[in-house]
This record gives sequence, structure tokens and C-alpha cells, in this order.
Amino acid sequence: MNTPCYAIIVDDEAWIRNGLSEHINRVGLGIRLAESYEEGRNAIEVLQQQQPIEVIITDIHMRYLTGIELLAEVRQLESCSPSAPPRKVVIISGFNDFKYAQEAVRLGAFDYLLKPADVEKIEAALLRARTVYDQEFLHSYERSNSSVTSASVNKDKDVEVSSYLVKKALQLLDDQFTEEMHLAQIAEELYITPNYLSRIFKQETGKSFSQYLSMKRVERACQLLTTSTLKIYQVGEAVGYPNSRYFSEWFQKQTGLSPSDYRNSHS
Repeated sequence: MNTPCYAIIVDDEAWIRNGLSEHINRVGLGIRLAESYEEGRNAIEVLQQQQPIEVIITDIHMRYLTGIELLAEVRQLESCSPSAPPRKVVIISGFNDFKYAQEAVRLGAFDYLLKPADVEKIEAALLRARTVYDQEFLHSYERSNSSVTSASVNKDKDVEVSSYLVKKALQLLDDQFTEEMHLAQIAEELYITPNYLSRIFKQETGKSFSQYLSMKRVERACQLLTTSTLKIYQVGEAVGYPNSRYFSEWFQKQTGLSPSDYRNSHS
């Protein structure tokens, strides 16, 4: 593949965008810089227009759309072009936290570098990204006759990316629903924004976060009311409602019966 790869930079710090842009344009590496963006959502808008972008260099912590969310959105968009290799996403982050790197790898990041990253490391990562993309491009070209199968595989992969985030959210919710919890807490543990989690959670479960949380809690409360001798206020505490009056009002709203009436009707 003799044609150059095209790259974009996504970082909310202007000096980093400008520095990387100048360096990439100066040294070449077989990569041409198409554009740089302050926000991830601007990058997504460009990718939605099916611009030929093969390499994405992005920060993790940005307004509106984090690097993790950008990575997930990129994979979703790629399901619309199953014949093309996945874009190589190189993350350059100021967060020296293994969990950030772990999330990035799980979602298919090509590389994860820490700021301030040495120029040599950035060049090496971009060269590897270019090389791997070229190899995958040639391989996909050779398999062009089986494009229908490739489309199916890529579609399944896209579902797995989104489902991973929701699966993790459900796991955390199932483990912690008996405690006081909020959507923002789960989003923080997944390194994504509450708005993004809310959207994909509703898409994949058919319920909002608060609806699912209430469902889990009412199921547990009903179980405790019918199988234990705990007092009403103790049942409330056990499902995340330490205020007994609020628990009783909430339970009646959910089931149509007060906790006492529900227990008596199932005794």
C-alpha cells in the first residue's frame, strides 16, 4: 500500500495538538495529518462523513466525549464499513492508571502512551499503526470476495464493544444496588460520562438506569419481605433506603402495596 495513511488528533490542549501536528507534518512517517480537534464529538462528525481516516491520536480526558467513549463510537461507526480494517487509535493520556489502559485495550486501542510522551515513542507507535493498517488493508482486499461474511463478523464485534460497557455497568449495579448509588458513580468507574452511559444503557437494556436499579431493589425487597423476619425498616436498609418512611412510600409506588400489606398477602 503506497498511498499514505491519514490521521487526526483529538486533544483539548492546543499546545499538544499544535506540537503533534507540526511533528507529524515534518517527519512524515507515511502519515498525513488530516485535521486536529479539540473535542471528540467533532472527530465523530468527520468520521460519520466517511472521511478516509486510518489513524486517530486522542487524549483520554476531554469535555463532552472522553477518549474511551470516542473509541467505542469509532468501533460502532466501523460496522457501517465492514470491508475496511479497524482504525488504529493511539491514546496519549496524562492518567498513569492501569484501569484506564485496561479499558482502552479492552475496547481495541492500538497503543496507550503517557504524557509527556517521548517523540521517539510517538513515532514508533504511529509507524506500527501504519504498518499494521497496511497489512490489514491488503488482507481485507484479498478477502474482498467474502465481504458478506466480513460484514457479519464486524457487526458482531461492534455489538461486543458496546455490550462490554453495559455488561460492566450491570455487574457493578448488581454488586452495589443494596447501597446508595447513582449513575455518575458507575460512569466514573468505567471512565465514561454519565450522559454516554445513560444512552447506551437504555439502548441495550430497554430501561433507564434508575428503572433498572428500582427493579433490582424491589425484587430484593419482595424476597426479603416474604422469606425473612427482618423488620420493615431493616428491609429498607438492605436495599439502599435507610429512611423507612421513604422506603415504604417508594415500595408502595412500585408494587401498589405497602411493605406490610405485601408481607401479609404472601404469608
